[in-house]
Amino acid sequence: MLSSYLENIRTGFLAFVGVGALILLPLVALHYYRFGRIEPRRALVLYGLLAYGLVALALIFLPFPNRANLCNGDQMLSTVPFQWVTDMRANMSAYGRSGIVAMATSTAFVQQAFNAALFVPLGVVLHKAYGKGVLATVFIGLGISLIVEVVQYTGNFGIYPCPYRISDVDDLISNTSGSLIGWMVAPVAIVVPALPEAEEAVARPGTVSVPRKALALVADALVFLVVARLLVPDNAWLQVALAVVMRVVLPVATGGWTVGSWLMRYRVRRLDGGRADPLRVLVREALGVTGLVAYAVLLSPRLSSWTGFGVDLLAVALVFLGVFAVPAFRRDQLGWHERVAGTRGVLGRGDLGRGGSGVRVGGVRERVRERVRERRVAGRRS
Repeated sequence: MLSSYLENIRTGFLAFVGVGALILLPLVALHYYRFGRIEPRRALVLYGLLAYGLVALALIFLPFPNRANLCNGDQMLSTVPFQWVTDMRANMSAYGRSGIVAMATSTAFVQQAFNAALFVPLGVVLHKAYGKGVLATVFIGLGISLIVEVVQYTGNFGIYPCPYRISDVDDLISNTSGSLIGWMVAPVAIVVPALPEAEEAVARPGTVSVPRKALALVADALVFLVVARLLVPDNAWLQVALAVVMRVVLPVATGGWTVGSWLMRYRVRRLDGGRADPLRVLVREALGVTGLVAYAVLLSPRLSSWTGFGVDLLAVALVFLGVFAVPAFRRDQLGWHERVAGTRGVLGRGDLGRGGSGVRVGGVRERVRERVRERRVAGRRS
């Protein structure tokens, strides 16, 4: 029995790896649409639920049987509550066994304990992550268990001519009990995070998202490749100089604009919204993609094959993690190169407000939303 369970768990986990890879990009897109960033706790809970659900389905429905061995007149529906207790006693009596150890190791007891344990994670997640009450958790567990039993009794909705697993009222009881147990132990389940409120989950107003900055980089890279190909196709130093002009000199001269940032409607400024000085912009680019380009063009070809591969991998990993991956989870979407340099992206193509620190963020849509919120607050007060 244990070996079959382990094989089903392995199958379910492999299915999770495949499905998880397929939904990764849609999940990222959904999170950015809803929150303006990837909220890490919600992503963890969602992927955890996906893994749990696929493993649970594999344990419930696998292995699929040979059709030739089905429909032999066996009783595939049990409507007597706690029939497993009678079966356990009969089994113990047949083998002349008694006591707690004999009960705990009997097949009937182990089966019911497994059915309860299968739904414990569901109760934990419903309580800890989603804040569901005890009644909601119990009814959700009962509903899911009932759906499973109906699917089994109908031969997986007619895929098989008759059921290949018994639909048992005891399974309903044990699954629902497992949901209740999970709800009770949820407060001590430290591996399951509580999901944040909407105000805490969303990106800060006016934040320039990682996808927007990535698209700006793509636009700058296309311009760089075209110009470098036409003007300096074989000179590495001039190619680096061109990258510095596009990513450092141009933003300093124009008040934060590059070709890509202009297309994506944001500019590079200090954290307080003021104009970024040349040193800040230079540090930002040296620790980011421009620094990676300089390394790839000037240093990487001069390293030995083994040493170079390791350093290349480290450089790409640092830039990818620091500039794209980790900032995607942050509310301010700032990469490590931006935090060190003390810069950020500021939305809008308009001029700065008086004093150089007031920034028009979000445009007309944000002002309309703010007015709607003010009217709602005024309505509540009246």
